[in-house]
Parts: sequence; C-alpha cells; structure tokens
Amino acid sequence: MADSRRHRRRTAGASSSSQPRLANINGWISDQGKHADFVNSWQERKINAVKFIRLDFFRFYGFQFPNTFAEQGLTHLLEQKGCIYPDLIRVFYFNLRYRDGIISTKVKGVRIILDDDIWTNVAQLPIWDDAVKVHLGLEDFNRMMTFQSFLRHPEQQTNRRQLLVGGFKVEERMIHYLIVWILCPRATNHAQCSEQDLLLLYGILNHIHIDWPALIADTMVKAKKSHSYQLPYALLISRILEFKGVPVEGELVQNIVTVGSEIGDTTFHQMGFITRGFC
Repeated sequence: MADSRRHRRRTAGASSSSQPRLANINGWISDQGKHADFVNSWQERKINAVKFIRLDFFRFYGFQFPNTFAEQGLTHLLEQKGCIYPDLIRVFYFNLRYRDGIISTKVKGVRIILDDDIWTNVAQLPIWDDAVKVHLGLEDFNRMMTFQSFLRHPEQQTNRRQLLVGGFKVEERMIHYLIVWILCPRATNHAQCSEQDLLLLYGILNHIHIDWPALIADTMVKAKKSHSYQLPYALLISRILEFKGVPVEGELVQNIVTVGSEIGDTTFHQMGFITRGFC
C-alpha cells in the first residue's frame, strides 16, 4: 500500500540537460535499453475514458451530493477538465516506481514525486491529520447491510454475489458513478458495486475524512502492475506534468470535449432518472 505523502520536499521541475527533449521515444525515456519494452508493452496501452462534472448543475436541482463531495475536498478534482497528453501519460506509468512508501516517476528527464506538493497544488486535495484509508477496509464493516442501506427497495435485493447499482437511491447512484468514473476509475463493470466502492460510499456518506491521495496513488500502482487495467487519471497526470515543467511542445494533445465527457443531464437520463421529481 502506497503512502503517497511522505516526501514533502519539492523537486526540480525541468530537466537540467541542455539538450532539448524531443516529442519521441528518445525524448520521453533516457534509457535506450528500455525503449523496446515501452514500444512492445506500453505505447498502445489504453487510457481510461475521461469524465468531469459540473456540480453546480446538480446543486441547482437540489441534489445534496455536490455538498458532500465539497466536504471531502473533491470539487476541483471532479470538475477538472482540459487537454491530455496520451504519450506522456503512458511514459508516466511506464517509469512509475514505488519504493519505501514513495511513488515517483520520470518523464522527459523530469523526476516527479507524488507528494503533498502535488496533492495540494495540482489535485487541490486536503491533507487531513485524521485521514482514513477507507479503501483498504473498515473494522466491523458489513458488506450486505451497507449495500442494502443504499437501495430504494432493500427488501427486493436477493442476489448476494452480484451487487448491482440500478436499485440505488438517486444520491447514492450519483456518488457511485463519480467513484467509478473519476475518483477510482475503471474501464468496465460500472453497474456493479465492488467492496471498495461500498467502503468509499460508506465513508463519503458518513463524513469520514478519506485519504484520497493514498487511494489515487494505490490505484496508479495497480494500473502499473496490471496490463489489463486502462490507465486512469489522465487529466490529473497531464496537469501534474505541466506543474512539474515537463516540456510538452510538439507532443500529441487530445482536447477533452464536453460531449461524451461531461457528466450531466444526459448521463442522468441514461440512468433512468429524470431531472425533475427525483427522490
């Protein structure tokens, strides 16, 4: 489990090398011995679909979950948008290392450490002294009782193995959607509720100070280790690269368009809800 906040000293941004870093594999990765591995196993790795939300849209219609997320310090992370750098994101994960509780990587000669400087200035996440790594488990946590507490009609739940979110109350359904698409994103099984999803839902709704940096760092490490895992946090990583001074001139850039990426009225309708008269 990664402790992503131990290293607090800010490292230098741009590479000290006088040679310009080109927008190709020679510029991305200094060690030529690693080029073949990157080309064969990483250059085509899929990046998880990017989503963002305008919380004020849902706040306008009387939803409470925007305020719940604000209490967790997640507003900026959820509403974050902009362009992404697909090739550099893959390099970020290719060079990702976890050692002695510190997660680091290197992109185009720039060393990046995921420390408090990153979490507070880029992700704009709070650093709480009483933060709990909820995603790793809670004492006396009852999976089924928690799941049933989120249902509109808990008496109708009969399948104890496949926990589907279609029967969730509307607020819980929206919170779960944001968990699996933005906070702890995955490429598949969005309609199912994993135990980690339940733990996060429980923590959010019970106003527990969740250790979001630890969750994000652990998810990154998991994505690094599993080649079946689509690479998450594309927007956040792209902002980290800019913050640390990684040269992006000439790099492949993808602009995130609203259609298909924004979580809004269309998403809500696809869930089977209507904007007015929700319960």
